[in-house]
Amino acid sequence: MPTRYAQEVAAFKKKDGALAIGVFFGYLFLVNIFPPVMGMIPMADIARTRILLVWMVLLVFGVFIVVKARKQKLSSIGFHKENLGKGIGLGLLFSLIPIAFIAIIPGMLHGFFELDLAWFMLTLISTFIFAAHEDVIFVGFIQTRLYGFFNSHFLAILVGSLLFALMHLPPWIYMGRLDVNQPIEILFQVVRWSAMHFVFVAIFKKYHSIVPVFILHTINNLSNVFSYSDMTLANSSVSVSVLAACFLYWQTSKADKKALVQ
Repeated sequence: MPTRYAQEVAAFKKKDGALAIGVFFGYLFLVNIFPPVMGMIPMADIARTRILLVWMVLLVFGVFIVVKARKQKLSSIGFHKENLGKGIGLGLLFSLIPIAFIAIIPGMLHGFFELDLAWFMLTLISTFIFAAHEDVIFVGFIQTRLYGFFNSHFLAILVGSLLFALMHLPPWIYMGRLDVNQPIEILFQVVRWSAMHFVFVAIFKKYHSIVPVFILHTINNLSNVFSYSDMTLANSSVSVSVLAACFLYWQTSKADKKALVQ
């Protein structure tokens, strides 16, 4: 029997695909305009961060409104209770990879940080919001609606992965984390972000649930607060995650192919 993911995405039409592209460009515009505007307003960093988090929550509600306006259910972007326990387990299972490669092994090699509990909880909440708003928009909404254009998992996920990667470029360049004069470095990051998007889609596809994506994305981004970063191990984390995601994707794809050719 086709997975719930295959059944959901098979229902989307070209209008949904066009809407997904529109949401992407709208989000890209906001990502480009919001940080510079916020940077011009004199305020404490903590206040700026709080406003940014509220802005991200509002973007998620914006997606909810778009879904409802199309007379679609929130389950179409992965919000439902079906297989919830299995979804949580899947997210935690995949999270063992970044925990090992980004937190534990670097900590054993270079030492662990001493963490303040209150600071850690605030970091956990902000990291979750940062990760979750991307997951709702790019995995739950844009990725699924791209099937309105592509009757192929490969093409839909390839385009979704590139959109997810390209979305990261403007803020990273603005913050100075990427140098426009280093194209090889930029290309490497695009490949890295595209690979992680594939991992997120693979675990989303298993139960058509956004919950395991929330868990993995949050823990992956949070893992570097425990110890000094080690880029070799961080890249190994991505590689192992992709291999695990390929196996999971292969498991769930057999039944899906039948649904997409009908």
